[in-house]
Amino acid sequence: MYLKLAVMKKIYLTLTFLGIALSPLFGQVCTPDNSITKSGVYPDQPDTAYADQAYDFSFQILSIKDTAVVYAGQNITADIDSVTVDAVIGLPDNFEYACNPSRCAFTYKAVGCINLKGNPTADQVGVYDIKIATTAYAKATLALGIPLRLPVADTTEGYQLVIKGDGSASIFENHLSAVNVYPNPSSNGVFMLHANAPITSIEVFDTKAQKVNFTRHQANNTLVLDLSDTPHGIYVLKMDIDNKQVVKRIVH
Repeated sequence: MYLKLAVMKKIYLTLTFLGIALSPLFGQVCTPDNSITKSGVYPDQPDTAYADQAYDFSFQILSIKDTAVVYAGQNITADIDSVTVDAVIGLPDNFEYACNPSRCAFTYKAVGCINLKGNPTADQVGVYDIKIATTAYAKATLALGIPLRLPVADTTEGYQLVIKGDGSASIFENHLSAVNVYPNPSSNGVFMLHANAPITSIEVFDTKAQKVNFTRHQANNTLVLDLSDTPHGIYVLKMDIDNKQVVKRIVH
């Protein structure tokens, strides 16, 4: 028994040194929600954190299976082997992240998750812009049947972590809830935007920060945003509402 435990401990320490966690055996940082069937990141914003209270929140992630890319002037469809989260940028001090799977490599075959933990303090009250740096490992076939394998680095913006000083409503929460976007994800690319103040401007960007064309019209008190002519994927809405910029992520 002693020998068996010693060997297990040695293996565990070796894998830990190499950066590999044994989640199923030694506990998981978060539990994937296997009811998710559409690729994307859920929810579109992290929960609010409160000063002097332990913070524990998880994003659920289901990777895309393929995507359209431009390589050497060719428009090709690339199959995604996996998407790896390289960093979560902008987290306050005393915050860290961990993944399940432990290597932070996500595929279209199974839902994974990223867990954020922290111990916010009173002097950290505010709004933090969070970015997720990723690398997609893709494979495609060029003209003449030439195979291509390439990593594609990307950074997804539009997340905001709010740290509040107490449980009461705050300007930070009101700022984030200034507009409600639904349905999100949208299967047909049509989104309803309901704001608590006039939207004076709106722009849509893809994950490469390129502007995306869209149409819009007003229906009663709801703004209808139509991205049905765009490829399926993740987009970022940037809106000016009541002299504030509000950023929302949408999935088509």
